[in-house]
Amino acid sequence: GETKIRIRKKITKNRRPAGPCQTPPTRIGHRIESAIGRYFDAAIEAHVVISREGHEYRTDCSVHVGTGIAAQSHATGAAPRASFDAAAERLEKQLRRSKRKLRDQQHGR
Repeated sequence: GETKIRIRKKITKNRRPAGPCQTPPTRIGHRIESAIGRYFDAAIEAHVVISREGHEYRTDCSVHVGTGIAAQSHATGAAPRASFDAAAERLEKQLRRSKRKLRDQQHGR
């Protein structure tokens, strides 16, 4: 099935958007889909939020794969793309560990 991915820029205190998102939504969607597809058939939903915190950007990612299986990550960076790439790598690691844990439980390890 197809995963529903929500991508948004968080509004800061002064009610202005975080600035132009230099990481295109299609790139974000493809990267998250790829990470999910590597370890699971599909996900129920995924969220990516890119926000500005002072002079840095923060990316929060969360993926709900199935009953009791979810992964979350966040990272900061000087640019939106750098923070997203770091958060995506951490999310992939979480998904890999979740898959390994599930596989080990199924094989009685």
